[in-house]
Amino acid sequence: MTTNMAERSRTAETGSATGSDDIIAGNVSKYIVLPAAYSGQPKKGHLIFDACFESGNLGRVDHVTEFEYDLFIRPDTCNPRFRVWFNFTVENVKESQRVIFNVVNFSKTKSLYRDGMAPMVKSTSRPKWQRIPSKNVYYYRCPDHRKNYVMSFAFCFDREDDTYQFAYCYPYTYTRLQHYLDTLQRRNMDYFCRELLGLSVQKRRLDLLTITSPEDKTDLENSVMQKKIKIPKLSLNHIEEAGEVTDYGEEDVELRHSKRQDGRKQSEGTHKSIEAVVARLEKQNGMSLSNTSSPEEAFMETTEGMNNMDDAVVPRILYEELLRSYQQQQEEMRHIQQELERTRRQLVQQAKKLKEYGALVSEMKELRDLNRRLQDVLLLRLGSGPAIEVEKVKPESIEPEPEVQKTFNEEANTSTYYPAPVPVMDKYILENGKVHLGSGIWVDEEKWHQLQVTQGDSKYTKNLAVMIWGTDVLKNRSVTGVATKKKKDAVPKPPLSPHKLSIVRECLYDRIAQETVDETEIAQRLSKVNKYICEKIMDINKSCKNEERREIAKYNLQ
Repeated sequence: MTTNMAERSRTAETGSATGSDDIIAGNVSKYIVLPAAYSGQPKKGHLIFDACFESGNLGRVDHVTEFEYDLFIRPDTCNPRFRVWFNFTVENVKESQRVIFNVVNFSKTKSLYRDGMAPMVKSTSRPKWQRIPSKNVYYYRCPDHRKNYVMSFAFCFDREDDTYQFAYCYPYTYTRLQHYLDTLQRRNMDYFCRELLGLSVQKRRLDLLTITSPEDKTDLENSVMQKKIKIPKLSLNHIEEAGEVTDYGEEDVELRHSKRQDGRKQSEGTHKSIEAVVARLEKQNGMSLSNTSSPEEAFMETTEGMNNMDDAVVPRILYEELLRSYQQQQEEMRHIQQELERTRRQLVQQAKKLKEYGALVSEMKELRDLNRRLQDVLLLRLGSGPAIEVEKVKPESIEPEPEVQKTFNEEANTSTYYPAPVPVMDKYILENGKVHLGSGIWVDEEKWHQLQVTQGDSKYTKNLAVMIWGTDVLKNRSVTGVATKKKKDAVPKPPLSPHKLSIVRECLYDRIAQETVDETEIAQRLSKVNKYICEKIMDINKSCKNEERREIAKYNLQ
């Protein structure tokens, strides 16, 4: 049995992946739904679904999570577009087990579930049908299930030994109906007649029931036959000329109008109109026969009278049919207007959500930046001891060359404006006169404060690169590690450390973020970091070559 259940689980998973309802061939029968990664005998809480009983309908069950199941119902016979009814049982439950059942392939766009209706439930210990609380029932359109309508309801099982049954509404089986009709037929009532009209596709009876008094059976048959007769158009003028205006004629005058003046329908309009037309035909034929000498003359006179008719009487049954059609169209138009209004409200809500989403995106960017800073602080506090000891071994990041101070003095003399020193931001940690920039990189606190008052992105980036790498390291390195194309015999130099380059970009980003919030401007200014560092490397190499030339000239003079 475990093997069969595993095969059913694999089949259900395949159907869920394809998203097709065509694979539903029949109702589930004692189907155990097991989790995907579970292999073994079923335990308490592994639900067993069954719909192989009269009026049952449940074609497939998919295990979504431990608490959620997707249910697929089978369509109506010979009409695959209609899927509404469901009726199934659940057993092998645990006490206080909470579940959510999603009936995912409803076909109706309008359902009473939107207006407070709820599914029915009963159990073996409580055989009376009860409704699930409407607050636990949701009816909506789900894009994950081919935009079908989904009815979801939550339920909590309270007794392990019970078998629970869920249904769309109160079930009324075909067997129960036939038993009731057999009981009525055995009573031989005069006003009840049961006839076999035909058989369904599944070879089941289709009964025609007639409920009326015995005296009206013959009249009912005659009226049905009269409705099938084509009644010719009659003229009131023709009848008045014959001198036979009766109460039926007065009634026909009222029938010419679409509605009565008081707006009320005639209670006996249909039956009386047919009788009036038949009686008028009989009287007209009687008068014509009495005033003519032969049947041929009577026939010719009747034909000429019908050809000269100007007015026609509208049958009441036709009027009622047109009125009923008009009312149906008005109802459909009202429903369409309601749907349009609902769609308009949804569009307005979506527009508001889009505005809120834009604000949330900017806020999320700020939170992401703050999160990155907090991670650096946590990493520093968790491993500050080893990081300091490691960095002490690296003189290029802690003790820069004396030329750094000279560079700072030269760049400071070129500016005539000296802003107040900017305090160190919360992102950077001060410890023992050192500032931690992240990734285990420490710089001198005094030089860091001097760096904050530097004007321009170019000077800031170049001075920061000297503080981190030092001139001795920069002159023997390149940003990308690729040889220049200007010289054919150029030898590629080792690239700079990627994590230190990222620290330079982050420091420049923090500086730019204090000046502007335009993302385009920030990205444009950050894209020039490599260019600034390349210029600094070229300046260092140029100054080194000039120093060598001065040394050579001095040596030649000596």
